[in-house]
Amino acid sequence: MARGPTTSEQELPAYPIRAYQLIPDPNWPTVVALAIETDQGHSLFLATREILEDLGKDLLERAAKMPARRDQA
Repeated sequence: MARGPTTSEQELPAYPIRAYQLIPDPNWPTVVALAIETDQGHSLFLATREILEDLGKDLLERAAKMPARRDQA
């Protein structure tokens, strides 16, 4: 589950993710930059290994609860 500070109950804008990229920094091997692209632009977040592992687990668990996707031919 998410760690660290969370937002109090308020409405935040939500945009579909168009693309993402993990960007390592050879000078800072303990973090990776997670770039997320939406129609509104790019956002960049720094994540540690622990955060990436937790995020990956949470994403897989959430995806398993969603309807199966239909492959488009």
